[in-house]
Amino acid sequence: MESAAFTQSGVQGAGGVPGVLGPASFYRDGGARAIMRAANFPDELLPFLQMEGLAAMDAVCRHECDSLVELGCYDGRALEVARAAGVHYLGVDVNPGAIDSLNRRIGDEGLGDRARAVLGDALHCQEWSSEVTGERPLHLLPFNLVGNFTEPEKVLAGVGGLGGLALISVFNEEPWTTEVRRAYYTACGIGIVEEVPGPYGGVLFRGDQGFCSQSFSSRGVADLLSATGAATVRERTHRLGRCITVRLT
Repeated sequence: MESAAFTQSGVQGAGGVPGVLGPASFYRDGGARAIMRAANFPDELLPFLQMEGLAAMDAVCRHECDSLVELGCYDGRALEVARAAGVHYLGVDVNPGAIDSLNRRIGDEGLGDRARAVLGDALHCQEWSSEVTGERPLHLLPFNLVGNFTEPEKVLAGVGGLGGLALISVFNEEPWTTEVRRAYYTACGIGIVEEVPGPYGGVLFRGDQGFCSQSFSSRGVADLLSATGAATVRERTHRLGRCITVRLT
């Protein structure tokens, strides 16, 4: 499943090409600034993101979660969900600048007693799991986060070790979704070097600076969840993708 030249850590795999960056390097070293800039979002992305926020609020309230953990948080968009629901918030991201900025925002808004952002990698949950508060956390993997990894099953396996619930947001494989994604990545200034069928039934884009993003078919999502033992609790769909609440084991 994994291309040797595009490993998660940015280090070449066996037989890989020296100096080729991986997805984590893309987000750690500045690519996230363009990807997360609202001005680059195609209009069609906004309803998808709205569905994601509503799904997170529904999951927190429906299952009486007492904390919200946002992986790949960047500017902390799920902080508003946690604030509205009255639960603790933890943001986790590989980008140091984003974490510093989010912690300043948390302090400026007087939320320091119930919100925090930490530097961390979704592939290495054990390094930041002690920061999670509460007994019933909801782990949010937003905005096709798992699709940014060439082996998304490793991300879910790691998060699964934390227990509780997770909300997973992914793009689907429909042609119109692929068109929206292509326009979005182009607007972000990413030079796409490869567009091929992905291992989970969707379309895999690879670009310069280590950029990687794949989408998922319905069967691909089912296979991914089955591989990690996650059980679907609730699912919401949009023409661009789906948000799935799962119970972690």
